[in-house]
Amino acid sequence: MKKKKKIALIELTSYHEECLYSQIQFLIKGNYELTLILNPKNNSNIQFYGIPKKNIILYNPRSSSFIGKRIANWFSLYQFIIKSDFKKIVFNTASSNKEVIALTKFLPKRIKCYGIIHNLKKLNSSTSQKIVSQRITEYYVLNDFLTNSADIENDKIKLSSFYPIFFPQYDSEQVPKNNNEVWICIPGELNYKRRDYEVILKALSYLAPTNHLKIILLGKMDSKKPDTIQFLKHAEQLGLLKYFVTFDNFIPNTVFHEYIKKSEYIMAPVSLTEQNYLAYKITGAYNLAFAYKKPLICPKELSVIPDVQLTSYFYEDAKNLSQLLQQISKGTIKTKTYYDNPKWSFTEQQKNYLNLLEA
Repeated sequence: MKKKKKIALIELTSYHEECLYSQIQFLIKGNYELTLILNPKNNSNIQFYGIPKKNIILYNPRSSSFIGKRIANWFSLYQFIIKSDFKKIVFNTASSNKEVIALTKFLPKRIKCYGIIHNLKKLNSSTSQKIVSQRITEYYVLNDFLTNSADIENDKIKLSSFYPIFFPQYDSEQVPKNNNEVWICIPGELNYKRRDYEVILKALSYLAPTNHLKIILLGKMDSKKPDTIQFLKHAEQLGLLKYFVTFDNFIPNTVFHEYIKKSEYIMAPVSLTEQNYLAYKITGAYNLAFAYKKPLICPKELSVIPDVQLTSYFYEDAKNLSQLLQQISKGTIKTKTYYDNPKWSFTEQQKNYLNLLEA
């Protein structure tokens, strides 16, 4: 049997856990001996990862408030990486985390480093990202369009894409659904900076009353946050609360993914004025839709992204969205079939991922 190649996949932040499972499966099934170095805040789903416990190292960069202790902990991690003789390392979040900066700065050159860049803007504007890029010049992005969507000042940087659209098979029957309901799911915490909820409220206010439509706001809503207060107050004033399913506590992954599976549509009402989703980043709603082969509902400006253009229904304003919701409620909307494309297969995405590591 061919000898396995040693590699580490590292996530030192509490973000982007949704990208881990796909990479773990790509690597394990690609004949790599994988070690996962993980922030404990992301460990609630370890049992679903399909990786032996002995190959999982929990490391919390903020485990102590004393700087000396934190440096000592970092040095222990550094020594572990050196002694483990990894040939390659992939940083799941290759951004301006102090510990990531230090590792990319001081790890020996014999270890080849790669990473996922979740916001291309940082490559040009962030000083700390530029330090990371002195070591990491080969980055992954999470959609094909991001490989050439922005002008990167550092001409040594190479961008390759893969889609982390594979998830464990969660066994959960905790989400009841009435047969006559149509669910539109908006994943993520309520956040006006990232998403335009007002266009949804206006669209629903134009809509002829219906009992079929439910909009799932699939994220914890903190009742003390101004965004939550603003949204609930406006929805109540308009008499629209009946259309929404909300959560006031953390949603376990098993329940989260069951809501996605049972939804007919995924909505990405991104706020294009505050966040630039046309050149620098994606919203996680894309990959959840791609993973479960659900049609997206998006602002028309996003139609410039090929995957989104082919898998989405678009709206220009609240009245246009209201018409779309009316069609969805009545079941008169045309079905999208783009998910027949081989690009969504595990084999294709694994190949894309491993091509960079093995170039």
